[in-house]
Amino acid sequence: MPRTAVSPAGFRTDRNVRLLYVLGLVTMLQPGLAVWVVYLTDFRHLSLAEVGLMELFFWGAKVLIEVPAGAIADRFGRRVTFALGLVIEGTGVTLFAFASSFWVLLLSYALWSGGFSFRSGNDQAYLYDALAVEGRGAEYASKTGRYQALASGALMLSGVGGAWLASVTTLQLPLALGAVPFILAGVVVAFMHEPPKSRATAAVEAGADIDAPAPHLGYRATLAVAIAAVRADRLLRYALLFQIALVAAFEADILLFQPFLSQHAVPVALFGLMAVPARLGHIVGSVVSARAMSRGGVFGLASATLAIAVGGLALLAIVDHPAAFVGFIAVQIAMGAVAPGVGAYVNDRTDSRIRATIMSVVPLGMALAFALTGPLLGFAGNVSLRLAFGGMAALILATAGPLLWAWVRSAHSAGGVRGAAPHINL
Repeated sequence: MPRTAVSPAGFRTDRNVRLLYVLGLVTMLQPGLAVWVVYLTDFRHLSLAEVGLMELFFWGAKVLIEVPAGAIADRFGRRVTFALGLVIEGTGVTLFAFASSFWVLLLSYALWSGGFSFRSGNDQAYLYDALAVEGRGAEYASKTGRYQALASGALMLSGVGGAWLASVTTLQLPLALGAVPFILAGVVVAFMHEPPKSRATAAVEAGADIDAPAPHLGYRATLAVAIAAVRADRLLRYALLFQIALVAAFEADILLFQPFLSQHAVPVALFGLMAVPARLGHIVGSVVSARAMSRGGVFGLASATLAIAVGGLALLAIVDHPAAFVGFIAVQIAMGAVAPGVGAYVNDRTDSRIRATIMSVVPLGMALAFALTGPLLGFAGNVSLRLAFGGMAALILATAGPLLWAWVRSAHSAGGVRGAAPHINL
């Protein structure tokens, strides 16, 4: 089907994919994220250990909400779920900027996390379903890489401005401005269309009638089917678990990046600029993910991202010098590269009726990993940042490494990847 054509269901894939790109870009225009840790430590006078405990609360709330949010998206639609999430997340960000007590900060964290849960996973499911309408599921890895790159670019540029703004005004103002993008994002969602449900991705790729929608599953049935799918498919299960174990490395960047800069006497005004090389690393990883997987296979991509992430954390642990900042770039490259490639692998094994629920498993697991590692990193970072980085490197190697081995072994014993589209290269 030509890319400019309208599908039999009247859904224009390219138009809606472009709107999804805009949605991802706008929601990540968050100037406050460049200084949120120093905002809590210097403006709200919390210790790094207390910030770590707040991370437990933020990601713990996400653990409770992530999969139900995905099931809501599968049952009631992607667009309505986007809209609901934007309202909740925008409220949380606004409250976070003006919270005057630890308990109000925790409430803002719950709202912020809850709203984010309605967006994460749902955006990937929307993208894949939109492409599947025109039989273009093989483009998912490259398209999601671009989506991630745009979001990372928006975060990078807004961080530069946010850090500068914090240096000339207060640490609070960039956080308060973070509410504006959610209003703009609501306008974008209003112009998006709901992708029609298909019976299954495999049927779409095979040229089946995409006008015949799948029967709607109830909320509980959606959860039950998704759980059964993960339990029944070892390759799907190991792919999800590996990605969860690897992206846990991101918590070191989230929590310790700003303390690292402060420890090496970098002015707050430069925090945003210092984040640019790391964000560019994430963009590069996102863009090259599909090409790397086409050349080295999904297992080659997984092995490379594991080595890069662990190597970056190890560098930060071993070298007590500003040059160790390169380790953050390495972690960002790995985080950017793993999601599009492994996400395409997972999507190709998932029925569209439960796609948002399945795609919520990684954010759910990531939230659980962050909830567990955040307090540990906070307490360890109070003692020594290098100790925190070293501990995280060891943890990632000890968890993601065996999962990758089990995944590869299962694939070989199965004689290949059952149910995967031809573009998955092993």
